[in-house]
Amino acid sequence: MNYNLVVIISIIICAILSLLISYYGVLLILDENTSLFKMAQLIVAIVLMTTFYAPIKHLILKYTDINEEENQND
Repeated sequence: MNYNLVVIISIIICAILSLLISYYGVLLILDENTSLFKMAQLIVAIVLMTTFYAPIKHLILKYTDINEEENQND
């Protein structure tokens, strides 16, 4: 597996997790018809994407035995 493929897979996993968690998390606090719903959902999704990206990428790299330094030099 290529390093770039690992990055794409981790971005997709983070996006799906962030979308689901931000939607249902904000839905607990705000009603879906309020004007702040989409803005709050966007802020929560951005925070979750930046939080989950590095650990998920690290776990995928660890379990696929890809050395990050070797693949960036190619």
